[in-house]
Amino acid sequence: MASSEAEPGKDTRDGEGVKSTQNTQYDQIGTRYNGMHELPAVEPERPSVVAALGDVRGKRCLDLACGTGRYTALLSSLGATSVHAFDISPVMIAGALASYPASTHPTLHFAVADCSKPSTLPLAPSAFDIVFAGWFLNYAGTEAELTNMFRVIAQQLAHTSDARFVGLTTNAHDKCMREPKTGFYGLDVKVLEERYVAPDTGEEVGIRARVVAHTEPVVQFDVFQFRAEVYERCARQAGLWLEWREAVVPRGEGARAREEGYWDGWLERPTFEVVVAGRV
Repeated sequence: MASSEAEPGKDTRDGEGVKSTQNTQYDQIGTRYNGMHELPAVEPERPSVVAALGDVRGKRCLDLACGTGRYTALLSSLGATSVHAFDISPVMIAGALASYPASTHPTLHFAVADCSKPSTLPLAPSAFDIVFAGWFLNYAGTEAELTNMFRVIAQQLAHTSDARFVGLTTNAHDKCMREPKTGFYGLDVKVLEERYVAPDTGEEVGIRARVVAHTEPVVQFDVFQFRAEVYERCARQAGLWLEWREAVVPRGEGARAREEGYWDGWLERPTFEVVVAGRV
């Protein structure tokens, strides 16, 4: 959950001379974001992530834009030996530390850092077998910013054949992305800009949208929904190959009871996609 000083889409520059479109929205949302985990629209996230991650046992993991630590804890529960997690929002990191204190979760390490800048993570390069990012890439509002996010990932991946990145982001293949969603499994998605033009390239790359979660109280935040070819181009520039994985809806033992066909509408326009990447 990336955030910083600028409003969404505002043309500012960070310390590395890259136009920044990050914002402080999650400082205001804080731990209220946790209420989204109970929404039907979010239920497919966990099985989709688990399927893409594969065997995590004995792996060193990094969680970028970790928020309140939900996926940091998941990586640990799947068998990771250690998980380092960063978010730019001090409020979100405070929530993560409250939920997963070092006294009871000694293998989890939380700190504040801007994960969108290659120079800001206080870590040794090539240190991690798995880099994970749930809802991180979709806060890049320029191609340079997205490329830098991929550079952070490439920088931290170990130089091994099985080192990999797994992330959740907005649906890059949604051919109807310019059409809003209303009452969609607990969410509304409002289209703020139908043809969002990246300010650094002047190219139309997708849309800018506002997600309104029907939690109590209501939570809303703005995201960018870039097309798949934009992600693929930026990943290549950062030295990564990139693949897309289909979402997995919860079924069978342990899943909430749902009537037959419940997920059909969701599968027509999933609220997210899973992206997997590695060093070229």
